[in-house]
Amino acid sequence: MRRIMLVVAYDGTNYCGWQVQPNGITVQETLNQALSGLCGSSIQTIGASRTDAGVHAKGNVAVFDTEMRMPADRFCYALNTRLPEDIKVQASREVPLRFHPRYTSTVKTYEYRILNRKLPDPTRRLDTLFVYSDLDLAAMQEAAECVI
Repeated sequence: MRRIMLVVAYDGTNYCGWQVQPNGITVQETLNQALSGLCGSSIQTIGASRTDAGVHAKGNVAVFDTEMRMPADRFCYALNTRLPEDIKVQASREVPLRFHPRYTSTVKTYEYRILNRKLPDPTRRLDTLFVYSDLDLAAMQEAAECVI
């Protein structure tokens, strides 16, 4: 048995979040189906972060266990032929079986985009929150200090 780590990027617009759930299609479910088809057995991934519905990711880490002997760095190419255009694997490599993406990771980076102006920018509608009214920057800074 070997463990393969995937770095997954996705546009979450059409998904009910990362984690498999009964009320809609998720990124994890879509990835599991592609992996199961590729490996010829039922594959369940473990993800580093469970994003909400509509949330995008540039590098969410996931792992899966397999007996398949394909070189680890080739899984990303093989999987991308089976995944929709809004989910793609950016990298793949073998990791120790003890590696767990949630508990082994030391850093997670989140990016929130806010565009504060009177007129919207349609090219940024999928990854930016538009706020048309004035923002209280002092309150935002105070709130950010609680998170950092």
